[in-house]
Amino acid sequence: MKFDIENALSRPEALEAIISRWTPQRETETVPIERSLGRVLAQDCHAQHSLPVHRTSAVDGIAVRSSDFEEGAPNTALWKRGEDFAQADTGDDFPDEFDSVIAIENVTLNENGGLTLPAAYEFKKESGIKRAGSFMQEGELLSRAGDTLTPKLMAILAAGGWSSVPVICKPKIAYIPTGNELVSVGTAPSRGQNIQTNSVMLRACFEQLGAEMIEFGIVPDVREQLGAAIDEALSKADIVIVNGGSSRGSEDYNSELLEERATYFSHGIKAVPGRPIGLAIVNGKPAINVPGPMIAAALAQDWLISGLIRAFYGQTAAPRVKRPAVLDAPLRGRPSFEHLARLVAHEVDGVLHAAPAPNGCTLAQNIREVNAFAAVPAGVKLEAGQTVEIELLDTVDWA
Repeated sequence: MKFDIENALSRPEALEAIISRWTPQRETETVPIERSLGRVLAQDCHAQHSLPVHRTSAVDGIAVRSSDFEEGAPNTALWKRGEDFAQADTGDDFPDEFDSVIAIENVTLNENGGLTLPAAYEFKKESGIKRAGSFMQEGELLSRAGDTLTPKLMAILAAGGWSSVPVICKPKIAYIPTGNELVSVGTAPSRGQNIQTNSVMLRACFEQLGAEMIEFGIVPDVREQLGAAIDEALSKADIVIVNGGSSRGSEDYNSELLEERATYFSHGIKAVPGRPIGLAIVNGKPAINVPGPMIAAALAQDWLISGLIRAFYGQTAAPRVKRPAVLDAPLRGRPSFEHLARLVAHEVDGVLHAAPAPNGCTLAQNIREVNAFAAVPAGVKLEAGQTVEIELLDTVDWA
């Protein structure tokens, strides 16, 4: 399909064009709390009880009556356990007649069962205790609808009485790899063949974001077969991704097939790599034609497909860590295209430096070495030696 630069959209415009025309059809389910990691809550969850239910000891120590200290330090040498004091370790309940706890490091237990306090010890009424509800109050908001459950949130919900939680069912994303040249993972490629690996990458990305992939087998560049696969995918999934056949090759049918079925269609974005993206709404669902090369597909996943998954859940993206870096090589945005620059960042004498992956590096080297990103606006040239703000990818931690 011919690329029309005049009508092409920017990345924000493209994402907004799809999201504004899409009403996700969400369903909910209930899952055990121990299996809820990474799931998205379907409703606000409040504490079903207070904790602690009754006051408890905040320290390892002994529980005493504050009334015994009203006229100064009592003679504790002849005190008896169970009558004048009680053991009270951290988190323990203790008899109601006692209302304060003295930390064990301030106590010397005598052989006769009594105890000794330091001469300079200052007793404070109701010290050393956690009041009822100090951990959580009944009815307190623990987690909001739309929150992605983390290990800590899971523990808080469990403490608040939630043995199972209502979550949004994961969106289903149909993935259709297309191309006569593709062979499956595990196949030794011969001349003219390429291994279909984008499904491995995209499945992992989808799972990280809380989505499920419905993977189709490789579909050859045959119009009828491609159209049938798209129709089947639309019947099964919330989002459809067609990989390959998005540009101007003689057998690049996929964007045309989406346009024929669409109530909304746009072809191309003003960004490279990955400009020949087809954007469609078909049967009320997003259907995206993503370029075949791995880097272009990865970039489309990073800004477009991930944005659709978050929109399904009603979430927004958390910003990446950004750092100033000195460019070791120039970066240029093309006259009409934003440049999505994948960078290799490293420290030199405590200063962060960045540069594009070297010319001539293999795809494997590019994937392995790139750890940062910068979006260079159309027509902008950034010179070597210039300090720019870059985004750090994955789990890189520049202290």
